[in-house]
Amino acid sequence: DQSNSKGDKSLTGSWEEKGSDDYEWKVTLDDNMYRIEKTNTKDGGDPTVYKGYLSDVGGSTWMNVYELDDYSSSSDRKYYIYKVEKKGDDADRVKMRAMTDNVTEEFETSADLKAFIKKYMDLSFFYNKDDEKTFYKND
Repeated sequence: DQSNSKGDKSLTGSWEEKGSDDYEWKVTLDDNMYRIEKTNTKDGGDPTVYKGYLSDVGGSTWMNVYELDDYSSSSDRKYYIYKVEKKGDDADRVKMRAMTDNVTEEFETSADLKAFIKKYMDLSFFYNKDDEKTFYKND
């Protein structure tokens, strides 16, 4: 539930994905909501914009993210859920692990979803292997 989220200012700034300089990620925080702009450094153009917020599940930090566009209403919005692990002395590295997209269960409440994540978050198959990224802070 976004209203219960607390922002973490250490996640704001400019980020680059480990092993790739194709995109720059700029993260800002407004109250408890993140705005994430993904800009192609090679082709330029308009950035892809995402909105997201943090949740605590069993002592782990999770980010709920959706793409901000003009084509989807809030009722049919697709969320991406990532486990966030801060690394480094000054949290200058962040590892993001995407929750598997093989989950077909539907949840009535955010508490039900949190209980599901808590139950399975320590299992390797709970994450998409091809959607694990490490980001380094540029500033």
